[in-house]
Amino acid sequence: MKIKVPSLAIGRFAKPALALAVLAMSFTACKDDDKKPDPDGGDGGGTEKVFIPSKDKSYSYKITDSDGETGDIITKIVSTKDSAGIDVHTISNFIRENEEEKTFFSKAYFKGGTTTNELPYPVALKELINEINDVAYVSKIKVTGFPQFQYLENNGKVNSALTFKSDPINLSMELEIPAGDEGSVLGKLEARMTNKNGKAVAEEAVTTPAGNFNCTKWEYSYEAYIKFETEVTEPEITTELVHVTLWTAPGVGIVKSIEKGEDGTSTTELRKIE
Repeated sequence: MKIKVPSLAIGRFAKPALALAVLAMSFTACKDDDKKPDPDGGDGGGTEKVFIPSKDKSYSYKITDSDGETGDIITKIVSTKDSAGIDVHTISNFIRENEEEKTFFSKAYFKGGTTTNELPYPVALKELINEINDVAYVSKIKVTGFPQFQYLENNGKVNSALTFKSDPINLSMELEIPAGDEGSVLGKLEARMTNKNGKAVAEEAVTTPAGNFNCTKWEYSYEAYIKFETEVTEPEITTELVHVTLWTAPGVGIVKSIEKGEDGTSTTELRKIE
């Protein structure tokens, strides 16, 4: 019996979630050489920086994976709504990859020396489910660990903290997998994603097609655990640790990011500011 297993979708559990986490992290510590600090998104009155993109600009990125795949992202703030005295920024992330186009939204605000990002993992998981539905029927699903928040110390100096709040994301799916003339086979997917705290490790210059930037370099990681089994196959278990490096700017967002895991490397680079 030959069973069509949704291995591609399963193996990519970490990839969309990580990509969206990086998109949501369009807010960290570095300064464009050619621009003065923005009082609403720059120094914040002294040593503190606010790591949120400028409201009137659009940021274009190129994604390049080690397997040769490429994509484009356009990020911009689409609204700012006051909530109990805090400006909550809604950020649109338009993604074009493999002839597909999608738009995801994330949120960010700053208060008390910290920039907070609400990470859009539920959207990533929805995309995963859509991929699996192309090759199998999802009969039952359970997800825990939301919402996910990421905190950045606005000081932006070496050893400034990058932390996460929430339990690990846990996903459980029961599947009915087509098996040709044999009918279908029952399967189960379990996945867990655990964000690990990081920090700023350096301040260094970065040059991209968008310009020259004096950046703060941040590092953190996350671990993805995946277990897949069917009623006729042994469990397949994988655990991958992905390391993320970010170079970022207040009032600009991500300048560059590199994500390295066992399955390869993905680089996101700022190409244009309009």
